[in-house]
Amino acid sequence: MSDTQKSREERIAELRQQWLSYAGAAFDLMFHPEHQPDLTSFDQRETRACESVDDLKAWLLQQHLNADTAAAACPPPEQPPVNCPHCGKPAKRIELPDKPLFQRSLISLAGEVTLKRAKWRCATCRVAFFPSGPQTPTRR
Repeated sequence: MSDTQKSREERIAELRQQWLSYAGAAFDLMFHPEHQPDLTSFDQRETRACESVDDLKAWLLQQHLNADTAAAACPPPEQPPVNCPHCGKPAKRIELPDKPLFQRSLISLAGEVTLKRAKWRCATCRVAFFPSGPQTPTRR
């Protein structure tokens, strides 16, 4: 087993433990005796359950985004240019040497998450965008 594979497996095992702990906390909010006075009506119970599930969904999605490889979040400089999603022409990566990746907050079906990606700009359309990994050429 390679060091990279072992490291990935260790990270996944660590995330699994964090997930179980996080899910356990959600369970305790619903069933722990101290919280029962707050959950007497159906509406209170439903609201608590839905909030817990939404929180778990957002956590799981954020962890998966954080686990993206460096190549997916920030392709190497020798990668061919990414095509603009609007006009299909090659775009230019906005370089920030020795700086962290650009962060973008997204409101997803799971809730708000933060996406960290290289930022690209199309000179033709004058738009900036954040591709989610290696792109295949677009035909236009």
